[in-house]
Amino acid sequence: MSNAGTISPSQNMLNLQQAFKLALSMALLYWLALWMNWDMPKYGGLAIALISLDTTGASLLKGILRMVGTTVGLAVGLLGLALFAQNEWLTLLYHSSYLIFIGYFLQTSRYPYAWYVAGFLPTLVWATTYGNVDNAFHYAIFRYLETSAGIIIFTLVSMIFWSKTAGDKLNGQGNELWSGFQNLFGMYRRQLNDGSLSPEASALRAKLAGSMSLLRSTLQAAYTDTPSVHHQKPDWESLRLNTRAMSDALELWRQSIDDCRRLDLDHLLTLSRSALEKIDQRLSRINDLWQLRSRGEKAKPLKSDAALLETESLDMNGDWMSDLSHLDRAALLSFIQQLNLLDLTSRELLHTVQALSGLPSLKGFQSHALPADLYRPARWDPERFVKGLLPAVCFVVAFFFWIYFDPPTGPSVPNMAVTFGLMVLLTPINVISLILPVLLAMWCFVAPVYFLIMPRLSTGTELLICIFSFTFSACYFLTGRMAALRSFVLILFVMMTGISNDQSYSFTGLVDGALMLLLALGIIAIVQTLFNPLRPEQIVLKTVRQFCVGCTRVINEFPLVEPGKQTRKRRLRKRMFESLIQPAPGKIQAAQKHLNYKLFPDNSPAKVQTLIDALQNISYRLQSLEIAQHRLTRHSGRLPDSYEPLSSQIQKFLRGVFESWEHFESSGELSHRQNELADELEEQFDKLILDSEQILSNEQIQTDLYTTIGSLRSLIEAMENTQAIINQINWRQWAIVRF
Repeated sequence: MSNAGTISPSQNMLNLQQAFKLALSMALLYWLALWMNWDMPKYGGLAIALISLDTTGASLLKGILRMVGTTVGLAVGLLGLALFAQNEWLTLLYHSSYLIFIGYFLQTSRYPYAWYVAGFLPTLVWATTYGNVDNAFHYAIFRYLETSAGIIIFTLVSMIFWSKTAGDKLNGQGNELWSGFQNLFGMYRRQLNDGSLSPEASALRAKLAGSMSLLRSTLQAAYTDTPSVHHQKPDWESLRLNTRAMSDALELWRQSIDDCRRLDLDHLLTLSRSALEKIDQRLSRINDLWQLRSRGEKAKPLKSDAALLETESLDMNGDWMSDLSHLDRAALLSFIQQLNLLDLTSRELLHTVQALSGLPSLKGFQSHALPADLYRPARWDPERFVKGLLPAVCFVVAFFFWIYFDPPTGPSVPNMAVTFGLMVLLTPINVISLILPVLLAMWCFVAPVYFLIMPRLSTGTELLICIFSFTFSACYFLTGRMAALRSFVLILFVMMTGISNDQSYSFTGLVDGALMLLLALGIIAIVQTLFNPLRPEQIVLKTVRQFCVGCTRVINEFPLVEPGKQTRKRRLRKRMFESLIQPAPGKIQAAQKHLNYKLFPDNSPAKVQTLIDALQNISYRLQSLEIAQHRLTRHSGRLPDSYEPLSSQIQKFLRGVFESWEHFESSGELSHRQNELADELEEQFDKLILDSEQILSNEQIQTDLYTTIGSLRSLIEAMENTQAIINQINWRQWAIVRF
């Protein structure tokens, strides 16, 4: 791996290098295609335009995914022609069913681009060979050949000229990530001491989330272009999982800090400060090891490494614990559980980074299993299924439009509807916003070259110079905010010009192409409008309602009595959490940017941000309750029957609050009922200790029960804070019907 600590070239030089590599690749492809007299070199040019990324590994990975998707897509397309070419309705059913399958699994795959390519190619094969099925095999062979050529040519050029590996980029992203973790942990420690959280913490959390996402994508690319990363793939995969676990554990611990604000932790926990100091030292050691790796220096083991890999157990001061109420004891045990989880995840993360740095493994080190990842998508999710119907519905609507209106572009409209429909699913965008860039790219950039310059070229050398110059200019000048326009320009250039030895020029062909794009985008816009409301305030209302529905269903599946046989219910809770609860804050955050605050003056940006934070807090409290309840399930048997009425009351109460919020109504009894439940829980614990010694004789079961109750209480407190925020927002103002 090259030295990442050297001074990098200026951004202008990087842009020049990237533009040269892309232009040279495009010129070489067309030189080869014209020399070999290939029919459709535009597909090789399209591959180059789409896989040209900033690192060799990223381009190669995207190229491989494109080839995998091309292989599957062409096979499915040819199969559809062989079976249903003579029946248009069976063709419609075949492609629609396939698109439903693709749309569902594309949303959760680690390789969505391969699914995207495999999704639109069958309809492209059908549309291109419609009325000339005998040409289907010829089309498939040359499409495959030219796509492969484009990928190979760009990969070789990228490796030969100013090669930039994803491994180097990985080092820089890691530096930002580990220093960010250490800074965020420091802010949470100050919150523990001072009782107030720095306002910079929210922005830092968002930055870290983006850094982790970039790190994961760069890691996939580094597997392909950095041998040292590929050889340590198991360790890198452990790093990917442990980093996410560390982020979750850090946020869960922050939530427990608020629950213990009334307690004197210095007296109650004799080793809490030393545990926090050890976690900070681990994060510092991780940062140091990564800095050495970035500079290309060899890491040396330290005497402190063995001590840092030892788990830190927290001891409670028994004298002070005896003076606490049951609920305060529950809050304290919940804090201990989250701190122990943070200690465990930081230990596992340090061990993984040490392995990546080439340090010898510590003898006797035992890796501990981390809690199951709640963010791992469930196999079946109804909402994901409904969302995945978008490309199939777009195809059906465009198919009927083609049948009954017979536009001059023929079956290309259904195919383009599928292509853009899958694009919307892959990267959520408003397709109406694409119309202007597409028209601008077509008529301001491509059309002048196509009509005014290319007809005047008389030799192949002149044509290749034109291709090189156009590609270089588009790549160099259209950067930054104009990068999206650059993609449209390059794609439309290779597709609309149709450069080949049988070159022809047609104004009608360009107009038909523009009409095809506009019709496809218009159809998708209509379907997207039916699937999702366009108004941002409606998105907020819908998301909050879905969040409350998800919380209600999760609470229904949280039995505090008879915790056995919970596999099915835990699976249901997980599905509700990842489909309805966990995405809600992000959806509202995205809609917040488009809210009209002048039209809705009662709902200020500060109120909306406070709502987002409140929903995020409830999400973390539910996750904490899930972990605590799962541990209780593993260690305990049947709890006393006397506990059942109270658990039913708690579930009914929480369900009632969330059901009120579904209708954007205030639950007036929340604060009052919370105090009553606290008293009832205290009484129930007294009964359990006095009358059911045999049930709580196991110290682990008793700790798990206290921790579960502590997590439940923190959830109720978070709901009380959310109630105050809900009361401040003018929901009726957002719900006003407007045009």
